Amino acid sequence: MPRLRLIIPVVLVLAIIGVVAADLAVTRARARAQSDWLIDKNLSLAPVIKGLKEPTFVAWPPDGTRRMFVLERDGRVRIADADGTLHPTPFLDISNNTSTSTEEGLLGLAFDPNYTQNGYMYIDYTANDASVNVVRYTVSPNQPDQVDPSTAMTVMAIPKRSKFHNGGMLAFGPDGYLYISLGDDEASQEAQSVSSIFGKILRIDVDSTQPYAVPPSNPFVDTPGARPEIWSYGFRNPWRFSFDRATSDMWIGDVGDARWEEVDMQPASSHGGENYGWPFFEGAECRDQDHCNDAGLVPPLVTYGHNMTCAIMGGYVYHGPSVAAFTGKYLFGDLCTGGVFTMIGDAQQGWTRVELGFYPIKIDSFAEDPAGDVYVVDMQGGVIYRVADGSLPA
Repeated sequence: MPRLRLIIPVVLVLAIIGVVAADLAVTRARARAQSDWLIDKNLSLAPVIKGLKEPTFVAWPPDGTRRMFVLERDGRVRIADADGTLHPTPFLDISNNTSTSTEEGLLGLAFDPNYTQNGYMYIDYTANDASVNVVRYTVSPNQPDQVDPSTAMTVMAIPKRSKFHNGGMLAFGPDGYLYISLGDDEASQEAQSVSSIFGKILRIDVDSTQPYAVPPSNPFVDTPGARPEIWSYGFRNPWRFSFDRATSDMWIGDVGDARWEEVDMQPASSHGGENYGWPFFEGAECRDQDHCNDAGLVPPLVTYGHNMTCAIMGGYVYHGPSVAAFTGKYLFGDLCTGGVFTMIGDAQQGWTRVELGFYPIKIDSFAEDPAGDVYVVDMQGGVIYRVADGSLPA
């Protein structure tokens, strides 16, 4: 019996040491796995893809493959597998005719809703002559990781005078039409003129006619002298917009001028034609006394000033499985500070911008995967991050 009493404590000690060692190993492994995360009090970002050159956007084809298609500013579309492994050969390379001066580059990508049947994908880029181009390509039938360059079909080629305020966002709406953002080309008065295509969000039908048709329900179809492609107007540079997958509302981040950045929202019930005020207003501040009381101008939901910030990067309403606290919250950010924000409030009481975190990155876009998770694109570091954890500030 004395010998047995001595054996039991030793066994227990060894068991405890084993558990502690195992826990320590797990902790160290988790720490190594998270060593390159960006973590702030209310938001954690996990790197998903590394080694990119000035990425500008990420999109997922509606084919169930979970491949990520990443735009690089110099004119390449790269593919990454679900684990973040980059393919060495670009999906598409138009770098020989892509200008990267100032705000230019390969800016937008949208897969056709019927991609699995027709293989169509659309890009938005600035060419060497500074024009903004929307072009359709078709994937190679026997090579799903390659575009057939000979299938290029120009949907729109828009001559510009400046290399600024290009817009660049493409997205298919819940109605199946293709929406395109276009900045004011540094000619602010163009944003208020419905005879000009600049400073607008456009809506076109790319299914019924080539290169496109104008949907008969567009708001300015019957307005003499107006561009019928216009869906909404009064923007300075609506760099990114998105549709809430749950409500179909359109959320727009319009990049401001000297003082204010703004978030705009167009409800799903809209029939188009909204005027968001630029250049009469910047944010909620009137710049032109002759138009301060104009009827019909749509005010922003939220504005924020240029206190270290410089350009809003519109994002997505979160519906992903990773962070329940963000469900139904619009996530957006700022280029210069690396700040990620959301909004709290409602239409009756008003909205307030809430800071979730600031990071040493240059955010130039957000993205949304098929599951509803949201990603942050760091143009400077060449990394795509996933919103992995977070909470709303108390």
